[in-house]
Amino acid sequence: MKTKNKKRINISNKTLSTAKKILKSSDVQLKDTKLRVRKEQEVIKRSADEASEFAESVINTVREPLISLDQDLRVVTVSRSFYDFFKVKPEETVGQLIYDLGNKQWDIPKLRELLETILPQKASFDNYEVEHDFATIGRRTMLLNARQIQRTSKTNERIILLAIEDITERKEIEAGLEKTRKELVVTNKELEAFSYSVSHDLRAPLRHISGYVELLVKHFQSELSEKGVHYLDSIEDSAHQMGKLIDTLLQFSRTGRVEMHRSQMEMSEIVQEVVESVSKDNPDRTIEWVVRKLPSVSGDDLTLRLVWMNLLSNAAKFTRTRENALIEIGAKDEIKEVIFFVRDNGVGFDMKYAQKLFGVFQRLHPSEEFEGTGIGLANVNRIVMRHGGRAWAEAELNKGATFYFSIPK
Repeated sequence: MKTKNKKRINISNKTLSTAKKILKSSDVQLKDTKLRVRKEQEVIKRSADEASEFAESVINTVREPLISLDQDLRVVTVSRSFYDFFKVKPEETVGQLIYDLGNKQWDIPKLRELLETILPQKASFDNYEVEHDFATIGRRTMLLNARQIQRTSKTNERIILLAIEDITERKEIEAGLEKTRKELVVTNKELEAFSYSVSHDLRAPLRHISGYVELLVKHFQSELSEKGVHYLDSIEDSAHQMGKLIDTLLQFSRTGRVEMHRSQMEMSEIVQEVVESVSKDNPDRTIEWVVRKLPSVSGDDLTLRLVWMNLLSNAAKFTRTRENALIEIGAKDEIKEVIFFVRDNGVGFDMKYAQKLFGVFQRLHPSEEFEGTGIGLANVNRIVMRHGGRAWAEAELNKGATFYFSIPK
C-alpha cells in the first residue's frame, strides 16, 4: 500500500513539474507576445503620428483656408491660413460650433442648411458662393467646397472637410469686365452711327465743293487769273484728299467689327500674290524682292492679306528714293508664335517716334514727300491684335526699317 502511494506521489510530482515547465514556457511566450504587441502598437502609433503630422503639414501648406467639422458641426482642425485670413485664435476656434465662430460670423442660414444635410445624406457640395459681411474682415464673397470623409480606417466616425476660397477680387474684376463689355457694345453702336454719318453727311458737302469748283472752271476759267485757277485746283485737291481720308477712316472702323473666319493659311502663297500686286502698281521701279519660306498659320485670310498689302506697299513707297530697292520678307518660328517681318533699305525713321507709328493719322514723313493717310499701320495693328498677336518696328534714319507682327500658334 505504501509503495503504491509513493508511486502516486512521484507521478504527481512529475506532473506538477511538467505543469510548472509548461506554465513557465507560457509565461515566457506571454511576455514575448506582450512585447511584440507593444512594439506593434508603437509602430502603429508612430505611423499614425507621422500620418497626422503629414496631413497637418499638407493642410497648413494649402493657401486657401481649410476647416474640419465633426458630426455635431464643431471644429476639429483648422489650417493656419484660416486663422490668418479670418483673424481668429486657436483657443477661440477648436471645439466651437462653426456658427459661433468670430461673433457668429459664420451663422449663415443657407450654409447652415447645406452643412446639416451633408452628413445625414452622405452628400457634398461644390463651388457654393456665399456673399456675407464677416465681422473680422468685412464684406467678402467666398466659394465653398465640402466633402464628408472618414476620420480613421478603424472607426466609422466621419467628418466634414470644408475648403474656403476668397473670390471677392475675382468677382470685382468680372464685374468690371462686364461693365467694360457693355460700354464697348455702346461704343461700337456709336461708331456704327458715326460711320453712317461720315458716309452720308460728310460726303454731301465734299460733293458740293467739287461740283462748284468744276462749274467755276467750266464757265469762268477764262475770267480767272492764273493764281485763281491755282486756288481752285488746290480746293479740288483738298476735297479729293478729304474724300480719301473719309474712305480710309471708314475702312479702319469696319476692320474692328468685321467677322473673322479662321482657317489654315499658306503665307508664302499670299505674300507672293501681294508682291505681284505691289509690283504692278510700281511698273517703273526696280525692286529686288527676297521672299523666304514662310510657315502656315491659322488666321483670317481677308484681314491678313490687308496686313501684307499695307506693309509691302509701305516698303515699296519708302524705298522710292533708292536706285536699287531691296525688300526682304521672312519669318521666325518661335515656340508659341510665328513672327513675320518685312525689311527694307528705305528712308527709315527715328526710333524715338516709334510709338507713334501705329496710331490713327500718325505720320513720320511729310505728305509732300510720301503720300498716305496715316491709317495703314493702325489697321495693321488692329488686325494683328484681333488675331491675338502684336506689331512693332525697328529702324534707323536713312538706313531702312523692319516691321514685325506675330500670330499665335
